[in-house]
Formats: sequence, C-alpha cells, structure tokens
Amino acid sequence: MALHRFILRPLSAWGTPLRSDTLTGLLLYRLAEDEGEDALKAELDAFENGHAPFALSSAMPEGTVFAPKLPPARRETFARLTAEGRFCTKENQPLSLFEALTQYKKFRKNRFLPLDVWERHSMALSAAELFTEFCQKPDLWPATRTVSRQEMHVTLNRSSGAALEGGLFVSRAFWAKTDMRFHLYAETQDSPRLLARLKRIGQIGYGRDSSTGKGVFEIEEDPAFQAPAADAPHKLLLSVLSSGDLHGLQGWYATEVKTGKAGPAESRGNPFKSPFLCVQEGAVLTSLPAGPYVLHGIHSNPAIVQITQPLTLPCKLAEGEESHA
Repeated sequence: MALHRFILRPLSAWGTPLRSDTLTGLLLYRLAEDEGEDALKAELDAFENGHAPFALSSAMPEGTVFAPKLPPARRETFARLTAEGRFCTKENQPLSLFEALTQYKKFRKNRFLPLDVWERHSMALSAAELFTEFCQKPDLWPATRTVSRQEMHVTLNRSSGAALEGGLFVSRAFWAKTDMRFHLYAETQDSPRLLARLKRIGQIGYGRDSSTGKGVFEIEEDPAFQAPAADAPHKLLLSVLSSGDLHGLQGWYATEVKTGKAGPAESRGNPFKSPFLCVQEGAVLTSLPAGPYVLHGIHSNPAIVQITQPLTLPCKLAEGEESHA
C-alpha cells in the first residue's frame, strides 16, 4: 500500500482524542451504515487475513511527528557530554550539569518532534543529538497548540432517559488554537475512497458528543507529501498498536491500558469495552508482533472487535545507540 498524508483542520471542539484505533473503528461503523453489513464484513475479513485495506496514524500537529521513544544516554555519558560543553544554549553558552538535566527533563516531556528535525535525524537517531538541537534551537519545538477544558455532565438512566440524582461528572474537551491543523498519515491502495470516508466523518462529527456539534473537521490530501524510502531497520510507530499475541514485539516503547465504548448500537445495552494493553505512538521498533491486529473478546457482544493496525515511518538508530538501552 502507498503512504499518503492528509491535512485535517478542526472546525469545532472535540471530546475524543484523534487516535488511530478510534478513527478506524468509526470508519468501519460508517461503512456499515453507508454500504451495508456485507461491505463491513469484507473489510473486517481483510484485516483478519493480513490484507488490511488501510492503516491510519493518530493525528499529529501539522509539521510534527510523534517524538521517538529512544534509549536514553547513560548517566556517565550524559555527565561527560555536559562537561565537554556538548549541550549549549541558543547563545552558544555551555550548560551546567544541573541546567542540562533540567532541560533534558523538559525535552523528554515533548510528545511531538518537529518534522524538519525528524527528517534530518531519522537515519541516525540519537537522544543526545536530538537533545543538543533542542538546547540550541528551542524555538523549533512549538508550544502546545490545543486547549483542554473541563465540562460538567449529568448521568442519564439508559432505560428511562431521565437524569440520575447525584449523577454529575466531569469530562475533558479539547479546542484547537487559531488556524491549527493536524497531519494524518494513511496507507491505502485507494486514497480517494478513504479520503471521501474521512470527509463524511468530519461532516457528521468524530467521537464523544458529536451529536452536540463536537468533532467536526475538514480534511484534504497533502499534495506536497513525498513518502520516505521504506528500507530501514527500525520503525517509528505513528498509531496505537496491539495484538492478541504481543510476542515478537521488540524495541523501545511505552504501554498504556486503553478503554473505550462501543458504537451507538450498544448504547442501551453494555456500552463499555474491556480494557486492553497497547503500545503508544512514538515507539521505535525493530520488530512488530505478528498480526492480525484485530482484538477479540473486548465486549460482551462477540461481534465487536478493535482494530489496531500499525502504521510506521522508517528510521534507524545511530551507531551504538542500542547499547544504551
């Protein structure tokens, strides 16, 4: 499948983070609505048989990729590089060890890496080299461009539709700052069809509270995108990744336990999915688990599954980096 990049522009707030598995599930749900159960079954069978019709990334602020979870430099190595004056401010003043450690803590908290920095370093990834550039060119790392706020809600009785006494709860919603756009990567053999389906989701609304106007967006293909060469020993994960058997997963990564809800068809039954373990975006992998990336048994309804098809960019660690793990 060919790799494409789309530009997504939010037109409203959103309640559900723009992550690959949730967006994939919504694409399949809308497919069943628009083209029927047979079309849905055909795509699910393709995922099951290792011939995924598409793979999506999670959304990233335009001009960034997920920061790679690289093996950190050893303490003695970090102290030596600092003493040698390797880490400097943008005024080219060497940092003290305390200042370097303070800056390194900030560096490690960055969820996204500027795209031009990624392109320069992707074939020789090194935490020390990226941190050197972070110290000297902090303006390349943009501040967060989303605003998160809490919203009050009331719990409804699913049988009667009435509000439950004492059922107040708080959720979090997200707003993009002015003119903020996202990059969304996709592997597909039919980019126009996939884009049309994404546009439909953008018109209807994505995720939680779409019925109240949240999750509306515009999306178009990025004509300036050129897919990178695919020959590299490592892979930067741009999507949520899980599998029924995670044996074979190798690299540097962080995990999380992800929860969620089933679609509107289950709203009056059991809406909650079982939690599952997944690998977060930004993992640097030498080996992926064997597919298919279709999770079964996550809901009381056995027909409900979770798709965690991986999408990656090629990369390579700098010589000697693997020994830092």
